[in-house]
Amino acid sequence: MSGDDQQFNQISNQAAIEGNVDHNHQSQQQVVRPIVTIGLVDNDAFSLAFLERSISELMPEARIVWKTTSGRDAVTRCLDPRQSPNVLLTDMSMDELSGLVVCKTIRIKTARVKILAVTSFSLAVYSGKAAAAGAQGIVPKSVETPIIEAIRTVASGGTWGEGFETAAQAHARLSGQRMPRQFLLSDREAEAMNLCSRGLSTDQIAAEMQVNASTAKTYLTRAIHKLGVASRGAAVALWTGAAEGE
Repeated sequence: MSGDDQQFNQISNQAAIEGNVDHNHQSQQQVVRPIVTIGLVDNDAFSLAFLERSISELMPEARIVWKTTSGRDAVTRCLDPRQSPNVLLTDMSMDELSGLVVCKTIRIKTARVKILAVTSFSLAVYSGKAAAAGAQGIVPKSVETPIIEAIRTVASGGTWGEGFETAAQAHARLSGQRMPRQFLLSDREAEAMNLCSRGLSTDQIAAEMQVNASTAKTYLTRAIHKLGVASRGAAVALWTGAAEGE
């Protein structure tokens, strides 16, 4: 083979390599992920802002359709087909309703929304309970990369972590169960329980709700009865998730 032929072959081989690299690069650029709509619930506004910023920056296909600090509001939105996201991220420890109650209430009613639990505690604290309540996975709140990977996995129908079921499997298991007692309360009774769970006295609750002490006491008495417990302390434990409900 002449020197010219060798040089031609070298140039041709190099061009082929560069062409393959360029083709692979273009293929990578052309990967388009389906849009994933996301709802966020956390009673900590700073945590909500962190989650929203992290997801928006690291997950181009994500669309955060709403965020809320209220577990009851999140449940209402998830059960409304006009507002329900593909994936709900819910904190496990919240003042109003625990993330476990949020998960179970949604999963009893529908498999449409996938649920990813987030927590600032050790995953071992909530992992088993979150799986039992119908979530599809759990991630630490402060670590960005696993959150994005977990959202993508759950959104595509998978699970994240040991012992979790798909939304369809969890719904099939839970659909015959009663709604958690927390959702038997009226809005005003729930408001009274929120204030009670913060350690406020009856008089302080009345002042916050702008009613007299007798009315505030009535709200609390009704709430305790609907929660199926005998004392204010037991009601607070059930309301905040410190005690197991039905």
